[in-house]
Amino acid sequence: MAQPNKGDRQQVSTRLPRAVYAAVKVAAAERGTTVSQYIADLTCAHFGRSDLMYLLDQEVLPQSA
Repeated sequence: MAQPNKGDRQQVSTRLPRAVYAAVKVAAAERGTTVSQYIADLTCAHFGRSDLMYLLDQEVLPQSA
């Protein structure tokens, strides 16, 4: 099945510490999304670009200190 177009995006690759990856995997599953999309949305939020977030909204994002 075709995926919806999410706009102009650039693919990146990173390695997370295993403990962090495990937490991200759980958080993504709880929200019904992929690890990749969860990290993409968190990155958009970090840089103040909630307009580019696909699934998450501000209510589910942790508050930064």
